[in-house]
Amino acid sequence: MKLNTKVADALNQQINAELSASYVYLAVAAYFDSCELPGFAKWFRLHSKEETEHAMRIYDFIVKRDSRVTLEGISAPTVEFDSAQAAIELAMKMEVKVTEQIHALFDLAHEEKEYGTQNMLHWFLEEQIEEEDLFRRVLDQVKAAGDDRWHLLTLDDQMGQRQA
Repeated sequence: MKLNTKVADALNQQINAELSASYVYLAVAAYFDSCELPGFAKWFRLHSKEETEHAMRIYDFIVKRDSRVTLEGISAPTVEFDSAQAAIELAMKMEVKVTEQIHALFDLAHEEKEYGTQNMLHWFLEEQIEEEDLFRRVLDQVKAAGDDRWHLLTLDDQMGQRQA
């Protein structure tokens, strides 16, 4: 059965939102590389890749439902930050925004009786709970490190060992 048009349009917007998040995380990775914090850079590169995988999960779903994927332009991300904390805060805000977008998609799928879409979105609902928790914890650690370079380098080493 072909995907409901309203839902297909909203899912296409979400693909673009996920790709935009990937681009932002790549820019944050580049910022951390410029600060000689390769652990943070690696971690954000992995998250950039993960966001692209999320976009492709939705892409594949749209195709399986005999609908068309449409891509839009992606805005240039912020590339300069005042601190590591500012970069992480931007990422945290983005995760909260993505959660709101997924909730809106779920509501729309419910309204349009798109049960298969609701089922697919359950994975994203769970993923966003994990992502917000993870980013909140990293933000707390960066806040605790403050401007102390030694603490940031110690945290950077830990971040480099983490998986996305």
